[in-house]
Amino acid sequence: MSAATIVHSGERRGPVLTTRDAAKYCGVAYQTLRNHLAAKTGPKRFKQGALNVFYPVDLDAWLATRVTDPEAVAS
Repeated sequence: MSAATIVHSGERRGPVLTTRDAAKYCGVAYQTLRNHLAAKTGPKRFKQGALNVFYPVDLDAWLATRVTDPEAVAS
């Protein structure tokens, strides 16, 4: 696969979010998201020039891995 190959799936369409916008979308602080990206525990990201950009579908998938059911934890 060359660098020019399009990596977008059918679900990855529409506008992309910057890191700041992705943090707001996820309900976390900007620096918290940056820390996750540095630790390689963050959502899937793509590059648009020098910027990291995110698709909402990838942010939703990442959030789903971080959310727990309080009733399941309590039992």
